[in-house]
Amino acid sequence: MTEAATSIRPASVPSASETAASLRAVRVIRKARSEGRSRGDVAYAVYAGIMVAAIVVAPILRAVVLYLAEPAASAVLVEVGPATSGAVFALACAAFVALGGVRGPALVTPFLTFAMVGGGHPRRRTLLRPMVRAVLALALAGAAIALLLGLVLVTVGSASVGAAGAFAGAGALVGIVCAGCWLLGQRASAAVRAGAVGGVLASAVLWAALPGASAVLPWGWIAELFPAGAVAGSAIGPLLGLGVLAVVALAAIPLLLDGLRGSGLLAQAQRWQTAGTLAFTGDLAMAMGEFRAVPRRGRGLAALGRGGGRRRGGGRRRGGLVGVFARRDLVGSLRTPARFVLACAGCLGFGLLIAVAVGASGVAVWIAACAAAVVGFLALGVWSDGFRHAAEAASAPALYGVSTLRLVGLHAVLPVVAGVLFSAGGVVIGFILWGGGAWLALGAAVLSVLLLVLVRVYDSVKGPLPQELMAPIPTPAGDASALVVAVWQADAVIIACVAVGVVTANVASGGVAGVAWAVAFGVVVGWMARRRVLAS
Repeated sequence: MTEAATSIRPASVPSASETAASLRAVRVIRKARSEGRSRGDVAYAVYAGIMVAAIVVAPILRAVVLYLAEPAASAVLVEVGPATSGAVFALACAAFVALGGVRGPALVTPFLTFAMVGGGHPRRRTLLRPMVRAVLALALAGAAIALLLGLVLVTVGSASVGAAGAFAGAGALVGIVCAGCWLLGQRASAAVRAGAVGGVLASAVLWAALPGASAVLPWGWIAELFPAGAVAGSAIGPLLGLGVLAVVALAAIPLLLDGLRGSGLLAQAQRWQTAGTLAFTGDLAMAMGEFRAVPRRGRGLAALGRGGGRRRGGGRRRGGLVGVFARRDLVGSLRTPARFVLACAGCLGFGLLIAVAVGASGVAVWIAACAAAVVGFLALGVWSDGFRHAAEAASAPALYGVSTLRLVGLHAVLPVVAGVLFSAGGVVIGFILWGGGAWLALGAAVLSVLLLVLVRVYDSVKGPLPQELMAPIPTPAGDASALVVAVWQADAVIIACVAVGVVTANVASGGVAGVAWAVAFGVVVGWMARRRVLAS
């Protein structure tokens, strides 16, 4: 569908009643095509949601509340809560602006996009329903998270009920602001999104560096509303500020909806429909590949340099094949600048979380280590694209004159070097902020990066979902085949969490057991990766 087909503008704008009648006709047609959800589907979705909340979500929330209510954990929450809440607000706004370029809140199926958006009706009416759902979902999520933290602090006697209620209200307002940022990211161009994300992050750094900026920046308003230590009556100003910001976001929604382009809406709808189909069939790798950034920058950068891996006189270039492949992978990652920046930030966050895990105790070590494993695994993706190239070249003739295993080793240079450097920077930041065992954290970060690179190699040669895993597995609780498929899809993340968690926990104890565990995991994961590479 072309832009003209989705941008029909009649001589006069249809009235609200005409738009409502058109939407009803479209929904009738959609129901006749069996594309919409029936009452039975809605009832089953509600039933499944209630069961998942009762069986999975409730125990997890109970465990989190019990842990945060412990004296040591509640003391840390009181100390770092205000700064963390402000930082999370800023990061959420930046993340939702960036997310809008991939999947915006005002999104419907390709059929509805063509029928509703391309009919000449104002998009503030045709796309209002999905936008309202997004605003309500984010507002409820923000209020629920804030209320959970507030109730924990009330339970331990560190906050009053009124302060907890004000913080919950602030959480709802934060959700509305995030919804506005999400729609802004969907409406804006890539350059505007990058500028908005940079501006939000810069203001967050300014707020962290200058305590006096809390009065004029929204990150400082949410920090002042944190229940612990809040003074009675001091919540009026920050709440009013967040309320004004939320009203501005709501007022801008109609204008932003009318500014959405039909081609962009249809592209996002088709991409998500394709990804949903692939994910339903169990091919998550292909589904995630639908959202991989297309290289648009750095076309003038020479990936191999002049003459490839040799000098003009016929001699070898400095570094040989190692330098050639490292440069090739680096230039390839620079051609998607957003992914490159996120990878650098993710590795810094990985090192910071490792420093937190090494300095923590009890369950907090595992929570921080698992979070670091997930962040590090995702961050190394942009530098690990060469592994996918090696996996594809495994079944083809050796065009580069090197074996498949050596090709994997050559592509491992960049993720190892970049991961170690940026994670070390994160450890240094953690040491500056909190102090503690910097050398232990640095050792844990380096060992964890090496393990994560091996896990990335293992995951890159995964292949399609085996059909035998789709066979039903009857149990007294029902069919367990979905659980098996989920474990197969998430095996790399599970291995990364276990490996990084065990190594970090043992390194934090100050012994050499962490090195021994790292070697053991390295041998096992390396053997599994080698077996997959040779099998491909």
